[in-house]
Amino acid sequence: MIIKAAPKPKVTIEGILGRGYFPPELPPPFSTRSFASLIAATKTASLPQEFTQKKNQWCDFVAYSLSRPGSLRRRLALLNPVAYYRLAKFVVDHQAELIKRATASHLSLAKPAAGIARQLKRSKRFDAVPLERAMVRMGERFLLTADVSRFYPSIYTHAIDWAISSKARAKRQLKSKGKKPTVGATLDKLVQSCQSGQTRGIPIGPAVSMLLSELLLTKVDARLKARKITHGFRYADDYELTFNERAQAERALAALEDALAEFELELNPAKTNINELPQELDNRGIQELRRFEFRTQYQAQRSDLMHFFTRAFALHKEFPDKAILRYAVSRLSPATTTGANAELLQRLILQAVSYESGVWPMAIDQLVELHRTHPLLSVADVGLTIHSMIRNYAHLNHSSEVAWSLWAGLVFAIRLTAAAVKSVVSMLDDCCCLLLFDAASRGLTAINLRQRRLRHGFHRTVYAGRTGYWRTSLLFRVGSLRQNRRTISLKMPSSSF
Repeated sequence: MIIKAAPKPKVTIEGILGRGYFPPELPPPFSTRSFASLIAATKTASLPQEFTQKKNQWCDFVAYSLSRPGSLRRRLALLNPVAYYRLAKFVVDHQAELIKRATASHLSLAKPAAGIARQLKRSKRFDAVPLERAMVRMGERFLLTADVSRFYPSIYTHAIDWAISSKARAKRQLKSKGKKPTVGATLDKLVQSCQSGQTRGIPIGPAVSMLLSELLLTKVDARLKARKITHGFRYADDYELTFNERAQAERALAALEDALAEFELELNPAKTNINELPQELDNRGIQELRRFEFRTQYQAQRSDLMHFFTRAFALHKEFPDKAILRYAVSRLSPATTTGANAELLQRLILQAVSYESGVWPMAIDQLVELHRTHPLLSVADVGLTIHSMIRNYAHLNHSSEVAWSLWAGLVFAIRLTAAAVKSVVSMLDDCCCLLLFDAASRGLTAINLRQRRLRHGFHRTVYAGRTGYWRTSLLFRVGSLRQNRRTISLKMPSSSF
């Protein structure tokens, strides 16, 4: 009896719009799933003409400044719904060809795939890297590690077409008039329309950008395979290639630079090295914290918490570019914390937030569990940390620090002071302003946001110079589609504790 393999799931427009639109690093209230569901339930012919017209309309995007371990930041993009729908729809319609091309690499460890919800995702998470290192380094003596410099911001949108067809063919296509545009050329134009016609860089955050990046680097990998460079792997834009001789690694480095240059990309010299094996398989700081066990008796548990965070803070300083404190906070178990140690644990978690703001997502989950287990625990310390973060980061327009602080305030019903409200109002940040509006609607702000002065500030920040039915500031006003008395809109749902 022949058992047929189950067909691979296909990506759908609802999957991409619902789980591959907004960057996953945003606070939980920001969701596009209702938007995706209604788009999917609406016939294409019933959509407004902006969604279906042949000519691409240039749209701007909302920027979100994301903190990263270390001192560098990442500028995420929240795209206009019309522009991203058109891009996502084209990808869904041509997914057989695009996914086949994007998964052809012999080096890529995390190839594009359709998830359970029919969204685009990587086939493996980053935590698969240590095991892969252990598997591929056997019998080799030298390791070439390389990282593409500012990968997404450096991608030339025309290179998408070069990767799908070829540079020569793409240029011939540009010169010919009246011919139907190729798949690559159409993708090029659709990506440009998401970022006001810019040809340098692709948006960081949407799932489609991951697919496009894999299309490009799969072509680079093919150039390496032609040079018989086959040992090792690539995760996203990070290469780890193994060799028996240093000379082989040096030739491979030159070949990689040549292949990237063909697509107008280059390596980051600070992250490109040839080292003799053995090398660490995983960060030893993470390894140390992973082995830690907490006792449940009051005095012993207190000693364990002090020891654990002493090591976590020291390892954070030793490895500032690694997410040590994020991992440390995620390892905690508030439900087993004794009542006498609850305040200590809360303060240690909030210290971790102050030292690395990217800890907030894990910290909020752990603090919620801690307060459920110990309902008499005060939230005063949480409020102090929230106001400290807003005071320190709002004037820098650091989106993620302030947005997650505001979300923590909503979760724990912290009333924001007048100074904190004014600091957020002064930011040119749509996500933070939306969260502030939600706090105000719940009576959690010391200032009434309907005051003329503050209202003018919001209007200037969000709407200045932005006209048209489909506004640049998609979070505040993206227009709507009415179909059977239902409305498509990107609204933030009510937050809950």
